[in-house]
Amino acid sequence: MKKLLPLILLAAFSVGCLNVQHKTYSFKLNEDGTGSGSILFYNIHSSDEEERDVSFKDFGTLVTDYVEGSTFDDENPDWVITNKELFVQDDVLCGKVEFTFANMGAAKLYRTADCNCAPILLLPGAIDETLMEHNGASVALGSSEVIEWKADTKDITYKTEVTSDVENVRNLVEHYNAWKKTKK
Repeated sequence: MKKLLPLILLAAFSVGCLNVQHKTYSFKLNEDGTGSGSILFYNIHSSDEEERDVSFKDFGTLVTDYVEGSTFDDENPDWVITNKELFVQDDVLCGKVEFTFANMGAAKLYRTADCNCAPILLLPGAIDETLMEHNGASVALGSSEVIEWKADTKDITYKTEVTSDVENVRNLVEHYNAWKKTKK
């Protein structure tokens, strides 16, 4: 598996037939480049495997390996995971991972110079997802674009689309509700 964060994140929610509709990344930066962040996984769902409903198995893997287990933590060694949770929003299953990091590079954010005066950049190819919206400025770079934030920016957010085809997928809310009852 490649050591790139976007591919790891995609893999984290592509186990078996699991996938996610979109993600919202949020980062809070400190003066020294350290910070904290979160990723909101919206509409975590399962797709049939060879026309078989495998949503129960997929939900079990999601919970045991990623939420209660250390797979996500192990796949993101540059982050200290502080919280992982599942919840229902808009009648779909969502997840949230919160973490801290020791430098902006761990969040795939970069500066053009080694000083706090340079803008913060999200480079093309840093994420393997379709960028939907962000609170930065788009800067054309040939056929690609760089997202730029002012040097003094403390809060960075962007939203990506992972899969747009959510018509023929299995909603995991029923499995979540059954699991939640066992946690009481």
